[in-house]
Amino acid sequence: MGVEVIRAEKDRLRKQLRADRSDIDVATSNAIVSALRLFLDSKSGMFLFYRSMSHEPNLESLAATIGWESFLITRTPSSGPLSVHSATTPLEKHRYGFFQPVEGSPEVPINRISVALVPALAFDTAGNRLGNGLGLYDELLARLEENCLRVGVTAQRYVLDGLPSETHDVAMTHLATEDGVISV
Repeated sequence: MGVEVIRAEKDRLRKQLRADRSDIDVATSNAIVSALRLFLDSKSGMFLFYRSMSHEPNLESLAATIGWESFLITRTPSSGPLSVHSATTPLEKHRYGFFQPVEGSPEVPINRISVALVPALAFDTAGNRLGNGLGLYDELLARLEENCLRVGVTAQRYVLDGLPSETHDVAMTHLATEDGVISV
């Protein structure tokens, strides 16, 4: 498949998923958090996660249980790549509705991340990710250390049999759903 065909298919899927997407309920988020807690129990280092929007699993109880000081979050700048910051830094609301570190928050070197918990519109069973289309997470994932675990976090209903992917897309090493965490 040519690049333009792949991009058109991704755009079609994004539009469809956004139209069909429903909020992730508390029970589903709690089941995903339980699975991630067991998975992360044997891991050391810093964990990158995200502040959820209503259509994404909420991971705040995971950070509260393990300890906020072990977690990092991203900031979306007005231009340039995502930056990484402590999850304990003061937050502000981004124009798209999620919370991020305030401008000027101290950055944390990306090589401190041992596990990245990654949101998306959907994943497939091979670990491919369909993001929102801006490429910010793709760029961040490409900068992670090779041994950093990349865990796609979503409800099982958003794990599809296959997704189109491009050469710059970075696949997940694991998927976390309400059914547990699996290696892909």
